[in-house]
Amino acid sequence: MRTFLTAAMAVLLVVTAVWGFSQYQQKQAMMIEAENGYQQAFHELVYQVDVIHDRTGEALAMNSKANLTPALTDVWRLTSEANNAISRLPLGFMPFSKTEEFLGASGDFTYKTAVRDLDTEPLSDKEYEHLESLYKQATDIQKELRTVQMSVLDQNLRWTDVAHAAADGEEPKDNSVIDGFNNLEKKSSEFSETDTFQATQVEKSVSDDALKKLTGPAITKKEAAEKAKDYFQVDAEVTSVESSLKGAAVPFYNVSVTGQNGEEATMDITKKGGYPLTFTVNTTPGKSRISLHAASEKAAAFLKKHGFEGMVETNSAQYDHTGVFTFTKKIDDTLIYPESVTVKTALDTGTVTGLEAQNYWKNKKDRKIPEPALTEEQAKKELHPKLTIMETRKAIVTNNEMKDVACYEFLAENGTASYRVFINAENGNEERIEKLSEAEAGYGA
Repeated sequence: MRTFLTAAMAVLLVVTAVWGFSQYQQKQAMMIEAENGYQQAFHELVYQVDVIHDRTGEALAMNSKANLTPALTDVWRLTSEANNAISRLPLGFMPFSKTEEFLGASGDFTYKTAVRDLDTEPLSDKEYEHLESLYKQATDIQKELRTVQMSVLDQNLRWTDVAHAAADGEEPKDNSVIDGFNNLEKKSSEFSETDTFQATQVEKSVSDDALKKLTGPAITKKEAAEKAKDYFQVDAEVTSVESSLKGAAVPFYNVSVTGQNGEEATMDITKKGGYPLTFTVNTTPGKSRISLHAASEKAAAFLKKHGFEGMVETNSAQYDHTGVFTFTKKIDDTLIYPESVTVKTALDTGTVTGLEAQNYWKNKKDRKIPEPALTEEQAKKELHPKLTIMETRKAIVTNNEMKDVACYEFLAENGTASYRVFINAENGNEERIEKLSEAEAGYGA
């Protein structure tokens, strides 16, 4: 009898242990799923506020209904998406009414303004001042959200900890997420108390079929492998060379290589002519050790080494510990924006970790630069009167009909932000406007 009881207890303990472990696994899976959902909602919120900030800033420099209405409509749409992202976060005890109030005010103002005929009823001075106020507030909110984002990433903070504290009615101590959102709410409150008014350079590309015009002899897998190793900048071992799948716009090789320290990289190279389309090193840079300017010089040298001649830097940005640069072809005194490439450089070692050149090859051709019908002074008259011009250049851009357009490019500012404005050199239309980051605002070429 005693033996039977002992065996029964052992079986019961095993069953209980298995059941407990199963419950633990299910709980862990649920926590991981919840954490992933919170992380996704938060990063969506950061992205949406970034775009709200940029589009609001661009609207301040626009002088054309054709561009202003879509910009304001984008802000209205994004405020709704930002509110949706907020609703999916475990904010609990964290005050967030003032930030939601800002999003509501931005949405209401941009909607009411976008739906009316701005040709017959343009923005009034008071409305322009209100738009400036919304832009300043968006700037502060953007900075606070990015601070929280860096804390979450650097300290590996978990949103589920915040959620559990909220469910228990306890505020966690020394939590960067809580501190960041409290600072964000404070900034929003400052604006709501003082504001009494009631009221993204990506060149368009032609079809992938344009790659079919590329010329040159066909290259072998061995030649593709050697080219990829050369782009990797260090001794590397080729691990695979695969042909593109049937149906690709242009046949290419996908080459994978591995460096001496385990770094992995992939490269797409056209079979005809051996043109590099993309190059990516799968690595996470360490702490930044070189400046953005020094990184851009590394990127420029990399392009020159690999045959991209006559390229000048036209865009720069920093994401964590990586510099991202746009280089554009320059012919005489004119920038050819359709022929642009993007280069990524690690800010710890200065190593180039990425190249995107598909648009460059799609748009590359012999060009005859037309003489402008308008003078520079005539084109300046089409700018928003509140803009101060810092620099002027000639440029070719792609319009909405995917046609090349000769423009005057104006680097200008309005006291709160800097912009790149393209005025059609033939008819004076405002073709495009781009808000510049601080890193870009002082460019020159």
